[in-house]
Amino acid sequence: MAVKRSPHGARKNVTVGSARVNRPRPDRAGSYLACGWHAAAAFLESRPDAVRHAYFQAPPSGEMATRLERAGLRAELLDAAALDAISGGVTHQGIILAGRPPEMRPLAELLTAKPKLLLALDGVTDPRNVGAIARSAEAAGFGGLILTRDRSPDMTPALVKTAAGATEYLPFCRVANLVRALQSLQKEGFWRMGLDADGDRDVLDPASLPGLPAVLVAGAEGKGLRPLVLRNLDCLLQIPLAGRTASLNVSVASGLGIFALARLLKDQT
Repeated sequence: MAVKRSPHGARKNVTVGSARVNRPRPDRAGSYLACGWHAAAAFLESRPDAVRHAYFQAPPSGEMATRLERAGLRAELLDAAALDAISGGVTHQGIILAGRPPEMRPLAELLTAKPKLLLALDGVTDPRNVGAIARSAEAAGFGGLILTRDRSPDMTPALVKTAAGATEYLPFCRVANLVRALQSLQKEGFWRMGLDADGDRDVLDPASLPGLPAVLVAGAEGKGLRPLVLRNLDCLLQIPLAGRTASLNVSVASGLGIFALARLLKDQT
């Protein structure tokens, strides 16, 4: 396995034991960072040609070394402080791959695959929540995640890390106007279902789900779905709560809705 010390020109030298390694500035690492084993492995498997740098705290071995060799990449060894600087504090497990981000898909392109299930987020801005939701959606077999150009996060290291590889396998789409996107989906025959605490249907009851194809829409914690978005939904689904806790984290609530719809798809196929 080929290993090299990072040769970046703009750097600080830091000492690790008797060896000196180079600390690249974070802005030299690349626009897309896959931190941690799962995110890095998915990046290598899905888009090896898009990886520009493979940063490691220790020489890679086993499956990771094999994947790097297959991609024609060399591991660049950095100390923990240098990796922390690149990741911006996101946990990296001693592994960071840097390179080109996945392409955002236009909604029309997303629909060419004839997906049965889509997910849309309205004003969910926390990257870790979006990453966790993407992970659930990809695991459940959803065909894509729709975000708005405003009021949604970029593919930050925190989002990619939390998604644990889902950013490589789940198509992402950004739209300028979520309401218009929902109207377009209606014309394509999609049922538009929103998660809302005041919904009149139980998301855990299969009989309350109108059918497929469907787009599930989740809003920000506290604010929920915006009024104009609410007016462009076919039904509102609520999660029955039996305890004294009044609400769920948006990623947890979305996960319940995601797998409720995935079960509906399974029952209909």
